[in-house]
Amino acid sequence: MRPFSPRQVVEHTLLDGTVPADRGIWQCMNCGMCTEVCQNGVRFHEYIRTLRPELALKLQPQRNHGAVPCQIMSLNARAGIVPNRQRWILPGQRTDDDSETLLFVGCTPYLDILFRYLRLDLLGIPRSALTLLNQMDISPRVIRDERCCGHDAYWEGDDELFEKLVHLNVEAFDRVGTSTVVTFCPECASSIRDLYPRVVGPLGFEVRTLLEVLTDGIEEGKIELRRDGETLTYHDPCRLGRHLGVYEPPRKIVSSLGSLTEMPRSRQLGPCCGVSGWMECGAETRPWQMERLAEAAETGASRMVTACPKCLIHLSCAMSENLPLLPRAKLPLVDIHVLAESRLAR
Repeated sequence: MRPFSPRQVVEHTLLDGTVPADRGIWQCMNCGMCTEVCQNGVRFHEYIRTLRPELALKLQPQRNHGAVPCQIMSLNARAGIVPNRQRWILPGQRTDDDSETLLFVGCTPYLDILFRYLRLDLLGIPRSALTLLNQMDISPRVIRDERCCGHDAYWEGDDELFEKLVHLNVEAFDRVGTSTVVTFCPECASSIRDLYPRVVGPLGFEVRTLLEVLTDGIEEGKIELRRDGETLTYHDPCRLGRHLGVYEPPRKIVSSLGSLTEMPRSRQLGPCCGVSGWMECGAETRPWQMERLAEAAETGASRMVTACPKCLIHLSCAMSENLPLLPRAKLPLVDIHVLAESRLAR
């Protein structure tokens, strides 16, 4: 596979008027790094997205994990199917069918099954999210007919599938009278907040990340986290950082749990975890991930914290392989919501 070149893609499409029909265009992570550093304000990750619907008709991307994540999206888009979205809730956790605050769970329960071999306990993320909200005296609504947010369908260029998921979710939100949608997944948050209005117009509700809600709760004295002497480093998810602009809340939370030491590449220049939309993951992305893991280990932190289920999956997957990886690069990873919940001053 030829190295991916943003400049060559632009030259082909603008000068020749053609979309380059090779796999290179699927290598773009849509992470927004090009957009961040471009001195001319070119939003390249969005430009690539506009090319993909046409390219998908000529050359399908390589879908990883047996294309199961793609099938999950497709099944979720069938109006006649009503998934059971509440089985992960533990006894004693509080939800309220009359609450105007809705906790959007996304595909994490499905991914917990698909990636169980990594032993990540991904269900711990929504469970921790619900416990944190309960601790702030918020009993959110969790609806049965919530669907996949459609993030991957959008960035793959499957407009038809994405729009089906948008309409199903917005109809569900409006039907129950939601005023605030809270999500722990950055991809869900960026999709609902920034992409849904392109399909349905202005939303009748606010979209917030749980990290923003939690930071407000800490500052207002509604929740208290225990701090110890652990040194932690933080990996910025692309959708939370460059797409949503949320940089300070996770750092305030990590700093309230231990000592935060930053990696050289962080905030706006933090690298992507190496995979977008479960596409084109392989030998080309592994060095990228290994470099990030080594960079985290070099900080001297005892654990690397992230705030995205997919970052947790992709980086953990890289560590699980028998590759020539230095022992010091095998730094444990932890989700920020799970870590915060474990440090609640109950």
